[in-house]
Amino acid sequence: RCMEREQAAADRLESYKRTAPERYHAESLDTYKATNEMQKHALNAARGFVHAAKCREFKSLVLIGSAGVGKTHLACAVIREYDGGKYRTASDIIEELRRAKSFTANETEGEIVSYYGRVPLLVIDEIGRGINAVDEKYMLYQVLNARYNSRRPTLLISNHSKADFLQYIGVAAADRLVESAEIVELKGDSY
Repeated sequence: RCMEREQAAADRLESYKRTAPERYHAESLDTYKATNEMQKHALNAARGFVHAAKCREFKSLVLIGSAGVGKTHLACAVIREYDGGKYRTASDIIEELRRAKSFTANETEGEIVSYYGRVPLLVIDEIGRGINAVDEKYMLYQVLNARYNSRRPTLLISNHSKADFLQYIGVAAADRLVESAEIVELKGDSY
């Protein structure tokens, strides 16, 4: 029985390593260094988000703010603490959707959106950094709408301010966050 638990823990860690960027493989919520009140609030919000997700509550968390303050660290730690989930950059998903339009594609756009709508926990990083804002806004709405309808926890990350982020994603996507999202802004020295 003990060996089964150890094997399950090892399997969860391997699953985490397949989705999280290598830079964050050894990181967790416990290794996050909260040096100011905003970072302490973000860490508490991340812990609360994990708890809510494990309890099957419909929640979203949006981490916004300057580069290098630990937003991605927190997001990857959430996946690790939750024991599963998927980390993707916005540009990765946009590229998947672009490739789906090819006649030789293995998946349709609808199948990709459906997949991201069903992932138990989804992190989308680097929102607003791509070169094609129209495609990104379309993707965000499609994925957020699918997750909203299936009531799945979602964590979004952007370097925009709160006002700029909400304007960037558009009214329809922002509407999907109103019911479930906590927006946490981080500022500080580069992590």
